[in-house]
Amino acid sequence: MRISENQKALQVWKTFELNIIYAGRAETGPEWRADNVCSPFSRLYFILKGEGLVHQGKGTLRLQKGGIYLIPAGLNFGYSCENYMEQLFFHVNVNGSNGMDFFRGCEDILEKKDGERGAALALELYESKRISDAFRLEGLIWEMLSGFAEAENLHEFPGQNCSELIQRFFFLAQNPVSASSHIRELAGQLHVSESTLSKRFRAETGMTPGSYLSRLVLDRACRMLLSGDDSIAAVAEKLGFSDQFYFTKYFRRQMSMTPSAYRKLMRRG
Repeated sequence: MRISENQKALQVWKTFELNIIYAGRAETGPEWRADNVCSPFSRLYFILKGEGLVHQGKGTLRLQKGGIYLIPAGLNFGYSCENYMEQLFFHVNVNGSNGMDFFRGCEDILEKKDGERGAALALELYESKRISDAFRLEGLIWEMLSGFAEAENLHEFPGQNCSELIQRFFFLAQNPVSASSHIRELAGQLHVSESTLSKRFRAETGMTPGSYLSRLVLDRACRMLLSGDDSIAAVAEKLGFSDQFYFTKYFRRQMSMTPSAYRKLMRRG
């Protein structure tokens, strides 16, 4: 027997994971409005009827019927609806070994026009109660995301070619993600000095270990606030904060709003 392998494909399948954090079909009007939104997940929109607006910097993009749109994780934007819009939305993360979303760092909202057939199929699968259709819908979401990645020429993922030392740091930092994690302690577990770890990490990723750990905690906090109904105090405890007060203070400093306000805003689609 003779077997040939595509090592690149095997690496991608082992590295990346699709998490669908939240999804819904929304009928909205002028009440669909928010400014200075920044999500730890990417937003995938299928516009079924009407239209909405997404504001980014000095530009405005119209979300039109039949269009499929992806707002990358970490992008600052605002949104509004002048009259009426019906949408099917998914909050998703495609996370690699470093725990960050694959589309984080994209500076533009991605758009696929003439997507009526894709939107209709997505809605049909979403409204189905069959497990097989849930599998098919996840496959469709992967297909849409791959199209956006191809259009943006995204063929490499920050962190995937990092050294074994930094890959091990990624693993330790995520298991578990905790506000009580300190660089010195993680460096000790890796049997290197804090200075060595910091220099290697910055050289290979372009960021400091401290900013990376903070981003992990904030992203996990945002996902926990949306993916369940835990109290703010319970979320704070699970993330290693000493109490709810310090968690709320940290969250407000990073996101310019309280955890409860963020949960309410993001669940509007």
